[in-house]
Amino acid sequence: MERVRDQINSVFKQLSGDFVVPKNAYEKNFCDILGWLNLNGRYYDAYNTNTYIEIKKGQGGMHFDMVRYAEIVLGTGAQNTATVFFKWNKIRKCVDEAYVIDTNDLIKFLRIDEEMAKLYLKIYNHVPRGVNILASATARDLREIATHVITKDGIKFKHPLIIRLRRSRRGLYEFDETSDSSAWPLDVYIF
Repeated sequence: MERVRDQINSVFKQLSGDFVVPKNAYEKNFCDILGWLNLNGRYYDAYNTNTYIEIKKGQGGMHFDMVRYAEIVLGTGAQNTATVFFKWNKIRKCVDEAYVIDTNDLIKFLRIDEEMAKLYLKIYNHVPRGVNILASATARDLREIATHVITKDGIKFKHPLIIRLRRSRRGLYEFDETSDSSAWPLDVYIF
């Protein structure tokens, strides 16, 4: 996931222009900028030589195909993938934020366990022509479950780095914390 994050961060300012606007078939343009191989598969859109990636784009949120994720839960779909949600601005034609999400975390958010996955597939296989079972998530939901958040200002760390040192003879504890990556590593002095 870190490699996906770093690749997005390195070209983030290039994620603007008319190519951001289309509702469909935007994945190839994103892959070209990010240096990812565009695959257009059922379970992922891209490959970065390390991770298979599902690309999503939206403004206020996204809808997710519950049958597709049910297949992943039951092992017939690709495992260990990442989902990247590009939150974009329609007026400025640019990506404002990118959320790198472990697909398993998205599945947990959607509350798809084995029992529900079997039910979704039973419904899907029961109807004569197929069925759409969609669940929605807001951009805020996706930001909350993201492993990494990238903005024009760089990577936003969701959890501060905490340094804890213990001096055993005095039983003294000293600690400091920061979420500002420019302050890493912290200068720590023990007297």
